[in-house]
Amino acid sequence: MSTGLNCLFREVAPGQWWYVLQDWSCPIGAWDWREYATAYGPFPSEEAADAHLRANHANPGGYTISFYQEGDVIDEVMARLMKEAA
Repeated sequence: MSTGLNCLFREVAPGQWWYVLQDWSCPIGAWDWREYATAYGPFPSEEAADAHLRANHANPGGYTISFYQEGDVIDEVMARLMKEAA
């Protein structure tokens, strides 16, 4: 059974992966669920990030993967989440 929470795996630079997991306290219909989330990382691979998620959290039920592309910009929300995780 899954929690139904949103989850994002994001490669922010080559070989630098993070995952963002929606918090239980996120209001229904929030404009950007990431504003009510926690980031975990960095990890050397998507597989390492996924292993950490599986070992430490309930199954969110699905996820989005965002691979790094040349010129990617880290938005304010992702930058804040990464800073808070450090």
